[in-house]
Amino acid sequence: MRHSHILPEFMYQNLYDTSPKRFYTLNVDLDNSDNSKRKIEQKGIREYLLCGDCEVQLSKYENYAAETIYAKNLGNKATIKKANETPDQQYFTYEYEGFSYSDFKLFLLSLLWRVIISKSFNTPEVDEKVVEQLRLAVHNQDPLDFDDFGCLLQVIKYKKEQIAGGFILDPFLTKNDNSPILNILIDGFMYSFYLNSKQLPSDNKDFFLKKDGTMVILGRVLFTDKGLFERIKAAFDFFKTTKK
Repeated sequence: MRHSHILPEFMYQNLYDTSPKRFYTLNVDLDNSDNSKRKIEQKGIREYLLCGDCEVQLSKYENYAAETIYAKNLGNKATIKKANETPDQQYFTYEYEGFSYSDFKLFLLSLLWRVIISKSFNTPEVDEKVVEQLRLAVHNQDPLDFDDFGCLLQVIKYKKEQIAGGFILDPFLTKNDNSPILNILIDGFMYSFYLNSKQLPSDNKDFFLKKDGTMVILGRVLFTDKGLFERIKAAFDFFKTTKK
């Protein structure tokens, strides 16, 4: 087994302090702050998780996501064909085209799988059948259908031009009437994976990556989501009491 990244290194690019180079991981207990913990990291979090061949396989999807979503090496092939915002500038939609369905969907599935099985993240327990379905999809390089483990990708902002970046929030579960949702906020990007997305009404799947390479990314101002705001505020309040 290799000492593998749980999250790709490019996802940490805005988290590091410059001198010394380091970042902080926070495990915040919303119910009892005495259980909250902080740790200083020099590199992106790793575990003995993947074989060499698997790392090579996943690196292809990571490189694609780095170029497409994070504009690394100016290699983005997906483009915004339409953007809208509400009059109060609280919600934004970005309609993309040009994604490689297979490459980006496999990146999303591999990200979800690694976060679930990782011992480093405080991820809520997920059914073993779900974990095995994800493992097989990643291993077999099978992106599955567009509504298998559909991901709502959101850009979380403090205000219109300011992304709520610079930190990673531990994975947490929410749910709607049809599916549990595993959420992880990474440097301003909220990945919300619907673990039972096949059961969603069709209009609830509009934001998922489609096989024709289109995807709608949602932008929203943090303060419109009380639950998320409280999680982030608790993390920052704890961080301020521990950083020296």
